[in-house]
Amino acid sequence: MQVLFKNRYIIDFVATVMFFTRIPVNWAFFSDEAPNLTRAAWAFPLIGYFIGFCSGIIGDIGLFFGLSTFVSCILAIIFSVILSGAFHEDGLADMADGFGAGGSPERVNEIMHDSRLGTYGVTALTLGLLIRVGLVVSLVDLGYSFALIMGIGFASGKLAIIIARKFYSPSNFAKTGSIIGFISAKNILLATFIWLVPVVFILSLFSILIGAIFVAIAICLIGFRSNHHLGGITGDVLGAIAFSSELLFLLGILCVFNGVPW
Repeated sequence: MQVLFKNRYIIDFVATVMFFTRIPVNWAFFSDEAPNLTRAAWAFPLIGYFIGFCSGIIGDIGLFFGLSTFVSCILAIIFSVILSGAFHEDGLADMADGFGAGGSPERVNEIMHDSRLGTYGVTALTLGLLIRVGLVVSLVDLGYSFALIMGIGFASGKLAIIIARKFYSPSNFAKTGSIIGFISAKNILLATFIWLVPVVFILSLFSILIGAIFVAIAICLIGFRSNHHLGGITGDVLGAIAFSSELLFLLGILCVFNGVPW
């Protein structure tokens, strides 16, 4: 098939759509080269906003038709899980199983790649989804729209992937293609700019700062534990970082909005 798109930025964004969503894409229509996620890392927050806005609109439509905030939130999150294929949720559950069981690096890696879900994974995933529902419902009740909150949350998680990859090396157990390569400073700056522009128009600088601190703590803690258990990070670990960072950034917004004393 003839390649119709030559613009690098369009191709990069389409590569993130293929990787982070279940939207069917005919890659040959866009490029005759293999997708380069390392090069496309700048677009990670952009695809985060895309997933979050599309999912959040479902919640806003629910509110428009008179559904409760809770039910609308559940519908929005269901759509996000379908759209993303539960990509980061799977990473969180796998990491929780592996790190929770412990043992040698080989044993931890084996547990993480077991298709069966254990107690630690079920617990982490259940609590994570409950926290997501609670945070989104609380922020919507405070006046934010589902689309804005979920867009900011997902974009923050995607940006955290880039930052974590910058500071932590891949584990020897990381599968080829499951983890992005070395990211240039230019791509990190562009990704941060894309994430920041909508955020500064919606949130206070203090809430952005607190949320960013919470995310930094999550990246440090998960990265440290991953180095301990696996000698580096893997795709599942990056997924867990994305999921956790999404929740913690929203938690920072909520804490500041509710006037938590610091």
